[in-house]
Amino acid sequence: MGKRIVFLRAVMAFLIFALVARLFYIQIINYNFYSSKAMEQRIKSFKLLNRRGEIYDRHMIPFTDRDYRRYVFAIPKMMEDKGKAIEIISKITELPLEKIKEDFKKNKDYLKYEVKKDLNLNLPVGIFTLELPQRYSSNSLARHVIGYIGDKKMGLEETFDKVLTTDASDSIAVFTDGSRSDYIKGLGVKIQTAQEKVFGIKTTLDYHIQKVVEDVLDRHGIEGAAVVLEVTTGDILAMASRPNFDQNRIEDYLESTNEEFINKAVSGYPPGSIFKIIVAAAALESGKVSLEDTFYCSGSYDINGVIFHDFRGESHGFINIVKGFAVSCNTTFIRIGEITGANAILEMARKFGIEKDDGLPIPEHVGRLPKLSDTYGAGIGNLSIGQGEVLMTPLQAADIVATIANGGVRNIPRLVEAIVDDDGKEIKRFLPREPYRVLKSDTAQILRYMMRQVVVDPEGTGKRAETFCKSAGKTGSAEVNKELNIYHAWFVGFVPYENPKYSIAVFVKNGDTGGVKAAPIFKEIAEEIIKY
Repeated sequence: MGKRIVFLRAVMAFLIFALVARLFYIQIINYNFYSSKAMEQRIKSFKLLNRRGEIYDRHMIPFTDRDYRRYVFAIPKMMEDKGKAIEIISKITELPLEKIKEDFKKNKDYLKYEVKKDLNLNLPVGIFTLELPQRYSSNSLARHVIGYIGDKKMGLEETFDKVLTTDASDSIAVFTDGSRSDYIKGLGVKIQTAQEKVFGIKTTLDYHIQKVVEDVLDRHGIEGAAVVLEVTTGDILAMASRPNFDQNRIEDYLESTNEEFINKAVSGYPPGSIFKIIVAAAALESGKVSLEDTFYCSGSYDINGVIFHDFRGESHGFINIVKGFAVSCNTTFIRIGEITGANAILEMARKFGIEKDDGLPIPEHVGRLPKLSDTYGAGIGNLSIGQGEVLMTPLQAADIVATIANGGVRNIPRLVEAIVDDDGKEIKRFLPREPYRVLKSDTAQILRYMMRQVVVDPEGTGKRAETFCKSAGKTGSAEVNKELNIYHAWFVGFVPYENPKYSIAVFVKNGDTGGVKAAPIFKEIAEEIIKY
């Protein structure tokens, strides 16, 4: 009998010890877990907004979600005096009382309004204000690259939609009674932040360089585009197109004919005389033309009855390829084109990337070259001066210049560096594609010198592009309407001349000549980004 009592006491002691240990584990060690679980059973959540990954520049400066807007939230079931609450909401939102009263009758869990006037009022229970990020602001940059999200999509927002879209959301939490049918007014509300991972896109763009480019274009009211590339990598540092559009008001442009949605930086246009860079490259690389060869610039040139004129019929007499390039002599370059041959010129254009899809994550035109059969007879004249069937994008123009500035080695332009998390840690990196040689370094060096002469020669067409750090480039004036004297104006070049860092292409649609309209824009952009 005594042994049974001892055994029962031992069992009871063990059970009491186990119970105490379990209570200690629940109440002390795992208190936070069970407390939160109990609280969750008495919390009702309302979704505030879905989190979306951000789009960043190369230094993790965001292009999206930069601005915040203050909103007032009203939870009718938590209010003790709805009449007073409606009056307060009307004052800070500047909305009619009747409108808010009608909203309250809809029996919604919560109501949300934009704050128009901050009156610094003491808000009663059931009303609170909160600042929420705005995907796009009135001064958003790189809109033709970033694009937009909504009923329709465009740009990087469309290309990386699956990466940027998440199930994460921020929410409002209110405390309920045991039946979860009524809110406990004294406990207020809680803002719950999404815990799920959100991924963003890190681009090659530089926020500050992008802003410089856009500010310059807007200051001059330019319709066109500008592109800035990093010479040593091919990374796209800035890409801007005008006219611009408001990402928050897409419906305003659906019937527009002003081309707001067209990214002119990756659209094809007649290059005019900037194509002489390719003609000169083919002539020098093939050895068919040397610096000692001279040509007679008479002001006009006849090919099978088709007359090609120099600008304003100007004649420069006997000149070599360097002088012909500096003054952009059409007759000289048509003769150089005939000597070099259309096939060599077309092959050189393709080596530079014309007609090649480089796989950018946004839609781009690949450029256009004529068929070899279209270059026979007078066709070689059009090819040699960048007219006729030839089309080139401002991005391709900047790429050609970058290749020359980089010693003849082409780095394929890149727009996106990586997929990143909220902390900037790279989840997936998009490596640059393999660079390749387009020109011998000696040929590239000669072309760099020729481009410098465009800016410094007393008769050079690009004198207005000169900068304090020395620049080099080429003008282009693509004829659009001869009768009305309308041209697309181009200037493409690099800075600094001694140690090239940036390649810049400026395109002005229906502007003036390249030296008059585009060269000064190049100068402003170049000088500001070099200072930066």
